[in-house]
Amino acid sequence: MKLLKSVIISAIIALYSINAFADSYNIKNIDYHGNSRINNDTIYAYLNFAYGEPMTQEKLDASVKALFDTGFFSDVKISISGTTLIVNVTENPLVNKIGFDGNTNIEDKDLVKELSLRPNTVFSPYKLHSDINRINTIYQKSGRYSASIQPKMIKLDQNRINLVYEINEGTEAVIRKINFIGNNRFSDSDLSEAIISKEYRFYRFFSSADVFDPDKLEYDSEMLRRFYQNQGFANANITTSSAELSAKKDAFLVTFVIDEDKLYYFGEISFESNIKSLTTDTLKSIVTLVPGRKFNREFLDSNVDAITTHLGNHGYPFVDVEPIVTTNPDTSLADVKFIIKESYKVYVNKINIKNNTRTLDKVIRREFRIAEGDPYNISKIQRSKQRIENLGFFSKIDLKNKRTDDQDKLDLEVEVEETSTGSINFAGGYNTATGVLGQITLSEDNFLGKGQQVQIGTTLAQKEQNIDFSFTEPYFMDKEIAAGFDIFSSKRNYESLSSFQSENVGFTIRAGYELTEHLTHGLRYSLKKERVTDVSSTASRYVKAQQGNHIVSLVGHTMIEDRLDNKQNPSEGFLLKLEQDFAGLGGNTRYVSTRGTAAYFLPVYSKDYTLKLVARGGHIQGYGGKKISINDAFYVGPDYIRGFDIAGIGPRDKATNDALGGKSYYTGTAEFIMPSGLPNEVGLKIGAFTDMGSLFGIDNANSQDIYHSKKIRASGGLMLIWKSPLGTVNLSYGIPYRREKFDDAKRLNIDFGTKF
Repeated sequence: MKLLKSVIISAIIALYSINAFADSYNIKNIDYHGNSRINNDTIYAYLNFAYGEPMTQEKLDASVKALFDTGFFSDVKISISGTTLIVNVTENPLVNKIGFDGNTNIEDKDLVKELSLRPNTVFSPYKLHSDINRINTIYQKSGRYSASIQPKMIKLDQNRINLVYEINEGTEAVIRKINFIGNNRFSDSDLSEAIISKEYRFYRFFSSADVFDPDKLEYDSEMLRRFYQNQGFANANITTSSAELSAKKDAFLVTFVIDEDKLYYFGEISFESNIKSLTTDTLKSIVTLVPGRKFNREFLDSNVDAITTHLGNHGYPFVDVEPIVTTNPDTSLADVKFIIKESYKVYVNKINIKNNTRTLDKVIRREFRIAEGDPYNISKIQRSKQRIENLGFFSKIDLKNKRTDDQDKLDLEVEVEETSTGSINFAGGYNTATGVLGQITLSEDNFLGKGQQVQIGTTLAQKEQNIDFSFTEPYFMDKEIAAGFDIFSSKRNYESLSSFQSENVGFTIRAGYELTEHLTHGLRYSLKKERVTDVSSTASRYVKAQQGNHIVSLVGHTMIEDRLDNKQNPSEGFLLKLEQDFAGLGGNTRYVSTRGTAAYFLPVYSKDYTLKLVARGGHIQGYGGKKISINDAFYVGPDYIRGFDIAGIGPRDKATNDALGGKSYYTGTAEFIMPSGLPNEVGLKIGAFTDMGSLFGIDNANSQDIYHSKKIRASGGLMLIWKSPLGTVNLSYGIPYRREKFDDAKRLNIDFGTKF
């Protein structure tokens, strides 16, 4: 009972105290203590009451919280003495300097720009914690997941501090292994080439491809999906992509789980228009999809672009073309219906580009298929994003719509994350044409942020020395014309072939442009000095007669129809190439040269089993009384017909056995490449081939002095292709089964090297 009485009395006293606090005390004065940098008026501005008002506990608590939230103070206490409010504060120190210790891989300037704490700002524990997290994020993006950051504060006078971040960068967390699960139709090596992430190799010290980045994981999943859909697997999907960090935080195991589904071919192509005034009859001539041809998402997207552009040019700017793909597993056909809908009339107000600290705005803007003021078109916007991605200048591109004050206008906001565009490549190896060789190439694909390509390279070999410089402007005069120039100097030792050396120095001016999506045309002008020198005293009289300088001034062009599925490692499709040069615009050389190549690739059973058929041919003819020099003549060797030596077939001096080159050639190759049976990661493929062809025709030839024959030569043999850690090794063993007695055979041909 005594206890209950005591509790009741305490409660009455507390209630009376609260009421007295709330109703009896009006604050008439404020005393400030502990503030030296922050003036009284600033503190008063954050207090949650005014002079003369009653003071409550809620107002007092809110005032304390508001002062803490400013970040100016490490401690705040507020009390009341009569009608006076007493505010005691402890100011956070002022940051004098910020430094870093232990960071060797990331520069100070790159860390500072991410910090919220700067010199002459007020220190805040919350900001410090946030900045440590930001630094950790930077290191994780560079692949260093074991990095640790320890802040150290050095106290100075006048309540100032120097802040030093002591950093242990740790080691890079590389991609130790990339696993593909569910890939039955494509090898691990095929899929590895489709993504930008690579497994760790010791020679990739100039590349970050084997450093794990979570942003790349998402991008790689999309690249794999598009790879499958471009190869006919319309329903392929990447069901899971994951990365597992090792216990030591120095390596990742990356896994992609793939649902390949099955191969589809284009079936029925149809149209449906939701716009009353639009008929679809004219669209049939725009579409290039062919029923029965293997499904290809890239071709489908390009047809959507073509339809959208056609309709926009013919009075229908507000359309949305949606391709609906319906697959039938029983027939393996993918029917495509293009549904054309009238979209809401919205216009593009502004295109804002962010975070491109290096790349100029115009380099990005010129890839847009839509301009400010144009009708909003999702297909063109998606195509614009794809073209920006194809530049290779950015690791991440985020394109968003932003509302404006006008309901019928939208801003497009493009946020990019720039990546390295420069590289240095070292190559070393051996081939039977030039012997042991070394090569260094410096290149920059986004020179000065203008999207220009610059490259300088040099090659040193036992029988050849080259140096060249090239520059390309991909949008010459803001047109879709890739223009540039090359400057070159080379020296080749032909002593083992024709008892002379050849020196060439000159330049080329060129321009190329697209006629269609797959057809390109290029023009060029070259001026070079060719010199035949160091002619042996025992050389052919035909070689001796050409000793000295030849000035070649020519104009040429190249037409290429490229339908290959992969430019680096094709397994399906075809390529047609025609080259012509007309020499005689000055100089002392006159000729017309024509070369052609036709290549066809066909997968047999799967992409790992490839049949390759190649036909080549060329002819060079002098005019104006000029003959073809030994420098300009064609030579045919193991590059075209394996089993023969360099310049192994064609006209040859009977007395000296010097190869003299020819004016006409034709060659053909049939090649079958297949897996070796070893695990895919070994990177070894084998194949069989047969090559055939001939080289003939020579000016001023005396049949009594020259071996000369138009008869076909042919060889057959086996080949080995090994993608080794030190580069690709190509080894072939060819046995000539049709040859002339004066031909030079060389059955074994080796070519290997590496770039990193």
